[in-house]
Amino acid sequence: MTKLNVISAEKVKSLRLDNGWSQELLAKASGLSIRTIQRVEKEGSGSAETQLALAATFNISSKELFVISSTLDVNWKRKNIMQSAFALIVVFAAVFMLVTLAGSVTMFLDLYGLVFLVLFMYAATVIAFGSHGLVKSLKGLKYLFTSEISPSPASEFLAVIFKKQIHFLYGGALIALMVGSVSIHGNYSIITSDADFHAAYAVNILIILYAAIFAEGILRPLTAKLKSKSL
Repeated sequence: MTKLNVISAEKVKSLRLDNGWSQELLAKASGLSIRTIQRVEKEGSGSAETQLALAATFNISSKELFVISSTLDVNWKRKNIMQSAFALIVVFAAVFMLVTLAGSVTMFLDLYGLVFLVLFMYAATVIAFGSHGLVKSLKGLKYLFTSEISPSPASEFLAVIFKKQIHFLYGGALIALMVGSVSIHGNYSIITSDADFHAAYAVNILIILYAAIFAEGILRPLTAKLKSKSL
C-alpha cells in the first residue's frame, strides 16, 4: 500500500503551475529552500514542517497533499462476506414482502424512472468527481460484503462520494417527481377518469421509492461502514 505521509509530487507541481509560480517563487512564498521544492516535486518526500508550509502556501489542508491510494486495505473473510450478503438479502426481501402485500408487483415497476435515476446519479458523480470518481464508486460497491476496512485517505474519499450520491439520488428523484406532476396536471383534460389520474400519480412517485431503496439499503450503509472505520 502507499504510505499515507507521502506527498504527491504531481499535486504540488500542479498547484504551483495553477498559481503561475516557478519553483523559486514557491520557495520564497513558502519559506522553503529551492532544493526542498525540487525534492518534493521529484521524489514526493518532505518533513511534516515542509507539508505544513506547502499546505499553508496553497491554502489547503495538509491531507490534500498526500498521495491517495486507489485501493482500500480490506480483510476479505468468508464470515464477513456471508454475513453482509445475508443482511443485504434480508433488506431486499423485506422490501419485496411489503411490495407483495401492497398489491401486484407490476404496480411497482417503472423502467424509465429507474433508468433516469441511475443515469442522473452517475452523471452527477462524473460532474462532481470526474470519471475516476465514477469508477471508484462502481468498484466500491463490493465493500458492502466486508466489515473490516482499514482507515485511509482512499476510504475517506470513497465515503464522500457515496454520501454525495445519496444527495444526487434524492435530487434526481425530486426533479422527476416535479416533472411528472407538471405533466399529469398539464394533461388533466385528456385523463378520462379518476382511476387513471391516481394510477398516473402512483407511477409518478415510484421514483422516490427507488431512490430510498438504493440510498438507504446500499449507499448509506456503505458510507457508515467506511466512515466508522475512519474514526
